[in-house]
Amino acid sequence: MKTKKLFTSLAAAVMLSAGLAGTGMAMGQPVHAAGTTQSSNTKTGNVSVKHRTVSAIVNSDNPKLVVVAKDQANPDQIDSNYTKGQTINVLWSTEAKQGDKTVTLYYIENRTINGKDSFVFIPSTDVTTSGNVPTESAFVEQANNDIKAIQDAYKRSLQYITVTPKSKKGAKIYYAYKKSKKSKKITFAASKKTIKYGKKYKSSMIVKNGKTRYVYIGKKRYVKQSALKIVSAKYAPLNLPDDLKNLIVEN
Repeated sequence: MKTKKLFTSLAAAVMLSAGLAGTGMAMGQPVHAAGTTQSSNTKTGNVSVKHRTVSAIVNSDNPKLVVVAKDQANPDQIDSNYTKGQTINVLWSTEAKQGDKTVTLYYIENRTINGKDSFVFIPSTDVTTSGNVPTESAFVEQANNDIKAIQDAYKRSLQYITVTPKSKKGAKIYYAYKKSKKSKKITFAASKKTIKYGKKYKSSMIVKNGKTRYVYIGKKRYVKQSALKIVSAKYAPLNLPDDLKNLIVEN
């Protein structure tokens, strides 16, 4: 496949959101393993989400790959080293002009080539896919929907978090009160008491007051969220279909 006249439409494809070219959503909080039964054990780690892929069988040995570096307009070609019958994964499709013809390319991955971060494609004629390959825009929309659905499921299934003070000095305890019986506004007042460094507390409630979040640790006591770190979290089994569960990766 000649790339000399493969111009702007392919170059535009490399404008795909940089975030979606990576590992997807990182929830940034400890999680209980998705799909497991409840237990007294908790797990810590970050959750990330894989992108959906479409499997494709390579039609012949060593098909050429089309490569576009992010800072160049015209694509290059490289050898693939794929063998006939090998199964690879593709993520989304795009079209590009080659002279008077329109060619369809499937995005495979980002790769560093000659020191440049590059998008790697394979021509659609060189593979046989197991299903329809989404367009770039459809792929982005689906990825965003998957991330939101999984984030929402974790929020719904959270039972409690275990927290401990960040500082070796401990963390100050706050109490909530109303200035009068008729007042609707809740005020948080600092006490002279603190919770000790290293001691762990379970909480199932975080209250936002203005710009500050307070974690409830029982016995009418609250601690600023900023003064605490999450040790672990307990989740009920996720209520998600299998196709979404299979996208979840725990690190």
